[in-house]
Amino acid sequence: MPRAPKKTETTPTVRVKRTRRRSDIQMTTPVASDAEISQLAYQLYQRRGGTNGSPLDDWLEAERQLTSR
Repeated sequence: MPRAPKKTETTPTVRVKRTRRRSDIQMTTPVASDAEISQLAYQLYQRRGGTNGSPLDDWLEAERQLTSR
């Protein structure tokens, strides 16, 4: 009976241990209200002199700024 070739390299076994359940993880991203976003978006519009750009771009930029704090 032929023998299987001897392995010269070994593949390491990686085991992952879960330390937390999904229910234990809390959301850390702050949420801004629509009123806060709207107010900041209007301020961005005013800083630009009320020209160029779009309301959607102002809204998204305001949302990004408020959630990154």
